[in-house]
Amino acid sequence: MRDLQLSRSQHLPQQFQLKLPSSAMRVWLRNHRRITDVWGILERRRFQVIRKRFYDQLWRDAARDVGAEIATLPNGLKQISRGCLQTFVNQSDIMLDSAIVSRLLLNKAVVFELLAAKGLRIPQRRRFDIDSLERAATFLSEVGGPVVVKPADGTGCGHGVTTRIIDLDGLKKAARHAAAFNPELLVEEQLAGASYRLLYLDGMLIDAVRRDSPVVTGDGRSSLRQLVSAENERRRAGETITALSPLIIDLECRNTLAAAGLSSATIPAAGLEVMVKLAVNENGAAQNHLVLEEVHPEIIETGSRIVRDFGIGFAGLDVTATDISQPLSEGNVIFNEINAGPGIHHHYLVSDQKRIAHVAPRILEHLFSTRRGTIQI
Repeated sequence: MRDLQLSRSQHLPQQFQLKLPSSAMRVWLRNHRRITDVWGILERRRFQVIRKRFYDQLWRDAARDVGAEIATLPNGLKQISRGCLQTFVNQSDIMLDSAIVSRLLLNKAVVFELLAAKGLRIPQRRRFDIDSLERAATFLSEVGGPVVVKPADGTGCGHGVTTRIIDLDGLKKAARHAAAFNPELLVEEQLAGASYRLLYLDGMLIDAVRRDSPVVTGDGRSSLRQLVSAENERRRAGETITALSPLIIDLECRNTLAAAGLSSATIPAAGLEVMVKLAVNENGAAQNHLVLEEVHPEIIETGSRIVRDFGIGFAGLDVTATDISQPLSEGNVIFNEINAGPGIHHHYLVSDQKRIAHVAPRILEHLFSTRRGTIQI
């Protein structure tokens, strides 16, 4: 199968030159994008019952706390009624934002453009696809450090994301992996700092969580692959729910381990914590920390302005910062993503259960008191 040399690659340093996939290979990638994530799909499906159990209990408790009644409709929606008002929820989805808003916010490239238009700091980035890998290669060369590749549209929960990419081989693998989820791709600079989720309800900040990378702890006998498998078993079987997603040994995991000189076959020493992914989406309760009191007022107000100006009722604003307690410039705050219908579980599956903000009843009380996101019977 003959590859076509990129005519523009001659302008790049040799270590950043690449060959464009042949037309036959591009067709294969389009037709078989999902193959690379079959195991991940199956693992995530095994967690659907846990996710359902968590949210069923969450909304039952929240309805009780605000003096409402709750019922499950044949289509799975939860109908929550108080007096003449009713609202409907589906796990983290509530009746404040339209499907168009949700669809818009799934397009990461468009969201970046909207944030940039407001003068906010966002990651350096470039759009590309499998047919224009040279754009990503040029970006990698220009940045000169690790980059991140992700689908540009239609995904969440970290699906298709690969970090710690430092060379063309890694870039091509990450692009093929991301294309399993969406053909439009983004390459971004890899950011320094911690990942934070700021939860807004009609412009009010109601909770903030620092989300750290997932880890497993060695026992001196088991390989990292075995430790990940055991962690997934604990997550599925535990009486106390600590995570709604499995840990997946994918390209992101392999890159993270390789950066530390490890592999999934490595047997870590007993008691040694090993970061298995830099991306935080598959972490557990022990890696989520409540930080509402730490967020600087300038960051709070900026986030509120963003969601109000964009007309988003229920929003999860993701930022990276080296110090969330400092103003925007001093804390090195970068705006990454806005989520409509953000995962409420992030604010319950946390390390300090005594300090949970109990945002679900607060959401219901707000809906009923303002009559926004309700219907009248």
